[in-house]
Amino acid sequence: MKTRFIASALLLSATLFPTAWAADVDLSKPVPKIEARKPISAAALGVERSVQFALWKSAVEVNDVVGRLEDGLFCTESSKLLYGKKLDDWLLGQVSKVFREEATRLGFAEREENKSVFDEKPASGADFRVGATLLQLDYRSCGNNDIKGSVFTKVKWEVFSVRRQKVIYTASIDASYSSDKELAGKDFSRGFVLSMVDNLFGDTRFAEAIRTDGVGIEPAGKALAPLTLNPGQQVSGGVGKAATSLLGAVVTIESGVGSGSAFYISQDGYLLTNQHVVGDAKFVRVKLAGGRSVVGEVLRADSARDVALIRTDATTSAVLAIRPTEARVGEEVYALGSPFGDMLSGTLTRGVMSSRRIFEGVAYLQSDVAINPGNSGGPLLDADGTVLGIAELGSRAQGINLFIPIGEALDKLSLVLGPRPLTPTASK
Repeated sequence: MKTRFIASALLLSATLFPTAWAADVDLSKPVPKIEARKPISAAALGVERSVQFALWKSAVEVNDVVGRLEDGLFCTESSKLLYGKKLDDWLLGQVSKVFREEATRLGFAEREENKSVFDEKPASGADFRVGATLLQLDYRSCGNNDIKGSVFTKVKWEVFSVRRQKVIYTASIDASYSSDKELAGKDFSRGFVLSMVDNLFGDTRFAEAIRTDGVGIEPAGKALAPLTLNPGQQVSGGVGKAATSLLGAVVTIESGVGSGSAFYISQDGYLLTNQHVVGDAKFVRVKLAGGRSVVGEVLRADSARDVALIRTDATTSAVLAIRPTEARVGEEVYALGSPFGDMLSGTLTRGVMSSRRIFEGVAYLQSDVAINPGNSGGPLLDADGTVLGIAELGSRAQGINLFIPIGEALDKLSLVLGPRPLTPTASK
């Protein structure tokens, strides 16, 4: 039996047991990349509330393949990482420790004065208790004591209100971490656990649940009232002849947590973007293609599907038309947006539709069209200039980028488009 370490203190005694790969992590595919969220502090929420990590469970079964470990010269020696009790116990300890540290740093520390060694029933003095269920782990590492590699996790988080004696928040949150340089085992391990915890603290629904103690918060997934929008007209001449007009419909969003892209889908001033672009902001700055800035109000958002609806005053700019049919593999596509911020706004790139993907039950469009940070929330168009999807995830692997299908974005925000005008908009 060969032994390995996930960190210098973690022994994995079941690494080389045979297993059925088909039902486990697909090691032929790269580790998914998830954009990190910025944790929201108690000060930003204007509250004095405390949280305590209280419960850890795993839906991953013993002997499930959860990654690959490599070492030796040039990391040529490889073995599968299997889930087991020692790994589960280690994760429990790491998540407990890192969660406590982050809660303290962000101002959600448990009040020590509420504790007493003479309490008959020693209990948490925290306002909220947090539980986690590990749904998926994909761990790839190179090295033994010094490690580099990538990790993906999916965790179901739940928050229990002590005062209200009920669960006030539930969400499944993805996180990823990677390092191209070798780190001490403990630093690499802390990095990927911190990514899990910070993506929880950075979820606006989590922050709102803590701020309000769950009072007045609509349950996740509750249907919104349908909102009917007047759609844009399809341009004439396609992208080749109407690029200037199409780029006029794309804007840069600045929310205080970074910048991204968005695009008009109605002359009444409605814009689509990613939820992670707007964060928890109620109002954002919308920088139009001509350089002028206006205020946009965030009307609706769905963090699970990562889409949001913004409204400005009615626009005289171009408006993008939505394609009612699905994207076809092999067709020419275009991405519009503001890579790396407003300085490069109005950027257009071309590629092909590579595939339709399902990751953890969530649909994506895959394309080799180039996108970069700042493109998030921008449109993916077909050759006719109609919208197929919304940019969400760029990959370090060249030519692999993911987009939210436009139909799903509209469904999640409960948006209904009226009849599309039959006369195409003339290109400018």
